[in-house]
Amino acid sequence: MNYDDIFTAYYTLYRAEATVPTSSEDEYKVALPLANEAINRWANYDNTMWKELFTTLQESGDGDLTIDSSTTDYATPDDMRMVGGYVWVKDANGNTVMRYPIVEPQDVQFQTDEANYCYFTGDPNNGFTLHINNIPDSLDGLDIDYIYYKKPTTFTQGSDITEMSQPYFIVHRMLANKFRSSRNPYYTSAKTDAEDVLKTMQLENNSGNWSNPWSVQDKSGSTWGA
Repeated sequence: MNYDDIFTAYYTLYRAEATVPTSSEDEYKVALPLANEAINRWANYDNTMWKELFTTLQESGDGDLTIDSSTTDYATPDDMRMVGGYVWVKDANGNTVMRYPIVEPQDVQFQTDEANYCYFTGDPNNGFTLHINNIPDSLDGLDIDYIYYKKPTTFTQGSDITEMSQPYFIVHRMLANKFRSSRNPYYTSAKTDAEDVLKTMQLENNSGNWSNPWSVQDKSGSTWGA
């Protein structure tokens, strides 16, 4: 759902009117920060790593996408929140040519100058920089790729789309905050509706799929070591 769809659902529930305000009207503009507050609540809920927010450098198309053997420092996507694992260097066919393990910045001192490794410096608010050690000339011009966890898309215009799997959480959360600001007693029920959707999303997110659950099944029995 984009913001226009979400606003229409929100306003219809709030006012029960057939005519929805246009983007130039105050009701539309006032609701925009309410929608973004809901996205922020979702993004930071209970330390949940949402599947929808995992992406790759090449998919994002942002930051430095290719290797330049004359430099070791590379810009990362603006929406990057955290990263881990490996940085891959790939040829034009997507085949891995080199794989660099990602180490923590404080562990760089324990690496040798000839070692293949990389690390990131910076923070989610000011941006990150990727540093790669030991780049042979043969990698020049090849693609860089890595998996990273991104910040969610916030709404700035009606066509913006959220990554959220159940956007009606935003609708109910907007209603709750609108009711709270006006001291409307329906605040509690709207908040409950929103939290129910949020908990359902978390359950689905953490359950994996039916054939490959995220959690390893415990088959050890009731006695330790059995």
